[in-house]
Amino acid sequence: MVGFSDDGKGIQNAGLMKEAMKNAYSLGLPIMAHCEDNSLTNNGVINDGELAKQLRVRGIPSEAEYIQLARDLMLAEITGVHYHVCHLSTKEAVQLIREAKAKGINVTSEVTPHHLLLTEKDIKEPYSMFKMNPPLRTEEDRLALIDGLLDGTIDIIATDHAPHTEKEKNHGILNSPFGVIGLETAFPVLYTHLVKRKIVTLEQLIDWFTIRPAEILDINVGRIELGSVADITVIDLINKEIVEPSSFDSKGRNTPFKGWELSGWPVLTIVDGKVKWIAERFKEGEDE
Repeated sequence: MVGFSDDGKGIQNAGLMKEAMKNAYSLGLPIMAHCEDNSLTNNGVINDGELAKQLRVRGIPSEAEYIQLARDLMLAEITGVHYHVCHLSTKEAVQLIREAKAKGINVTSEVTPHHLLLTEKDIKEPYSMFKMNPPLRTEEDRLALIDGLLDGTIDIIATDHAPHTEKEKNHGILNSPFGVIGLETAFPVLYTHLVKRKIVTLEQLIDWFTIRPAEILDINVGRIELGSVADITVIDLINKEIVEPSSFDSKGRNTPFKGWELSGWPVLTIVDGKVKWIAERFKEGEDE
């Protein structure tokens, strides 16, 4: 066991959260939280902004995230627990965590590839492929998330991988489930749009995906060194490929990055010292 999580549903009762934090602290384990105050979500399906008005759908306001976060940060200060914030999406949340770290509160946090690269202005038909929780926000929020990564306020990148079938996502923005996949495209999309554009370094990107998560969860993975678990992914940084969901090895097809041309694709996966997967084009190159 590495920690406790509410698994995508914000804890609505402050007393319950405080008790959970006290128990987690006694066990030396973190609380990993999805911050969402249900009384403020308005049964929304996308960000409470211009697009929601245009589509005449209910929006999820930023305060639904950061108000519950503010509560939890105060409880974390009281209990001393290691509090980890999942999938940040708002500039206010980034600032709250920045201030909490400055005060010495034991808090870590994460951000997803889609929140780093997309905003509500990128949402297009089929709209359900851009429906996730928390939703895509504004350009100001997106830039604040990148700044948070660069200054250490945000500690890691996590995919928030939420696979759904095409059938499930084929019910329009109102009736389709929340969630997009991230595992297939996480590294190439960020390598192409952050590393190649010199916004971050390759070393930083690898660190946010591997070393820092392992440190936060206190597990012996994420490093290539003697005594570590041999979990290794080989990346092709040169060749470009178009994101085509139908070619994914996983069954999930619900990606907002369909049609993007990306570099930095995985070509070989080693798990516990054993080769588990090789890209078809890599096999062909090996045969030659």
